[in-house]
Amino acid sequence: MKAKRSTRPSFPEQDTLVSPSTPMLEQHFEEILEAVEEIHNLSGALRVIPLDDKNRDEYEGRLYAALTHLDHHVKPAIKEWDRVVDRMPED
Repeated sequence: MKAKRSTRPSFPEQDTLVSPSTPMLEQHFEEILEAVEEIHNLSGALRVIPLDDKNRDEYEGRLYAALTHLDHHVKPAIKEWDRVVDRMPED
């Protein structure tokens, strides 16, 4: 007879962002950090690009895409975080 596997999250390695964590939560965090960096860089570029510059539309489109990407990962990360916390034993 096989032993039943525990469904409790295991404690993460030292290099994880949140403890305890799950691979899914860590993946969302990585995507969030990448999107935030892209948003930061594009925002800085848009601050110095003149309003009549032909490249401005491209940068604004990329900023919108980065914001959408961020939104796509923030909501599931919050949901996964709540799930992880709910499964933690009470102290």
